[in-house]
Amino acid sequence: MAHKEFTYQQIRDILAQASEIQRTKNESKPEQHGITSEELYEIAKEVGISTDVLDKAIKAVENRSFERFNWLIGSSELQSSVTVEGEVTDMQLNQLFPELNAFTGQKGTVEYMGKSYKWEQVENALESVRRVTVVPKDGKTKIIQHVKWDEFRGTGLFLSAFFGALGLALVLKAFGIPKSTYLLLSSIGSLAGYFGFMGALKFYFNKQKKKFEAIMQLITDNLERPAQHRMGMDIMPEPNEKEQVQKGKTRS
Repeated sequence: MAHKEFTYQQIRDILAQASEIQRTKNESKPEQHGITSEELYEIAKEVGISTDVLDKAIKAVENRSFERFNWLIGSSELQSSVTVEGEVTDMQLNQLFPELNAFTGQKGTVEYMGKSYKWEQVENALESVRRVTVVPKDGKTKIIQHVKWDEFRGTGLFLSAFFGALGLALVLKAFGIPKSTYLLLSSIGSLAGYFGFMGALKFYFNKQKKKFEAIMQLITDNLERPAQHRMGMDIMPEPNEKEQVQKGKTRS
């Protein structure tokens, strides 16, 4: 078989097609669950993807929340977890929690539960609750983020359906439609109000999801590279001109 070269775009297309073929095979053979992390790194190496790049890609995928919006009942909750190497220290958490407060614009409460830590925040405007649990164990740290806004969803859907039905009934009554007819047709107004609010809820869901993913990324970056280690040499103070001249004289 003759050797040939593929462009990176072709490699992506080939791997995507191979993945689809493998998925189809796995559906017919449920006992096949995928590949190991070692096999994944080997495949990446063969197609020229560095370990660092693959590590970042894996973390990006793990940090995503894959929950989709439910147009029937509405989605009002997001939860995801990720595990990083090393057990978190008190110093790291003393940096993390203030950063979470600053990022969200509201101070959260911190609770210590044995070796685990919980940061919780309530957004009064929509009564949504955000909770971040940090669990260090066996040389690793698991981060669980959970956010929900049930009261906003339940109250909003009820009121939108009620006022949608009432509004349409009043309009039909004003046009002289018989009571038996406009009461029957008011259910259409109820559905219109329900799904109208569902659209607003979908917008809020997407907004929360972006914030959710950004917070998870902030947490993993903070725990993997604490603030004092994120300071690069490029921000270190430069020696003044006299010191540089003196050093030059010494070398000469």
